Amino acid sequence: MRKFILLTAIVCLTAAAAFAQGGPLGPPHGNIWADGYAYQTIGTPTALGPGPKDGLFVFQGLDGQSAVSESKPGDQDYNGGRWQVYFVEYTESGLAHFDQNNDGVADYELKSWEMVEEYIGEGFLQRAGLGVSLECPLIRK
Repeated sequence: MRKFILLTAIVCLTAAAAFAQGGPLGPPHGNIWADGYAYQTIGTPTALGPGPKDGLFVFQGLDGQSAVSESKPGDQDYNGGRWQVYFVEYTESGLAHFDQNNDGVADYELKSWEMVEEYIGEGFLQRAGLGVSLECPLIRK
C-alpha cells in the first residue's frame, strides 16, 4: 500500500508527505502537461480495474520533466482523470540531448503526448514499463 501511495504522489504531484502521515492532501500543485497546457491535480488513493483510461507518461532518469497526459478536460476522449501510467526513461542519446550541461535536470520539458511519442520514435526516450492505474482529475492552472 505504501508503494501505491508513493507512486500516486509522484504521478499526481500531490502533497505526499501529508497524505502518507494521514493528513489532508492539501491544495493541488505541480504540473501535468497535456497538449501544451499545464494542469495540476489532487491524488486520490484509488486503484482502478478494467475500463477506459488515458495514458500518463511518467519520466525516469532526469529531474525537471513533469508527467505528460494523453488527454485533457474538454477533449472528447478524456476519461475524467482515470489513468494508466507508462514509465518512460531517457536513452543514452536522450540524456545527452535533454541534459547537455550534465546536471541531472532536463534542459527543457516535453509538453504533449505527441512530442513524447516523437522522441520515443527518434530513440531519445524508451518505454520502461507499465505502472498502476489510478484516478486523479486534472485542474487547469
